Amino acid sequence: MRISVKLIATYRELLPPGAQGNRIEIDVPQGTTVSDVMTRFGVPLDERSVIVVNGATVPLSTVLAEGDVVSAFSAIAGG
Repeated sequence: MRISVKLIATYRELLPPGAQGNRIEIDVPQGTTVSDVMTRFGVPLDERSVIVVNGATVPLSTVLAEGDVVSAFSAIAGG
């Protein structure tokens, strides 16, 4: 199945060559979880990261569906 991965701000550098901007579409097998995808890209799976699926915060164990957009960015922000 095909999903989109958006890595924002400093996480953008974790995207492979061929990504368009901060986004890449990838094929993953049925049963793939948010954690599986974030691990594939080297995104920290702790309090340093904010990870959302289709704009909503979900558990890392959430199983993804065709067309989902998984986004991640650093929880540390200036202001």
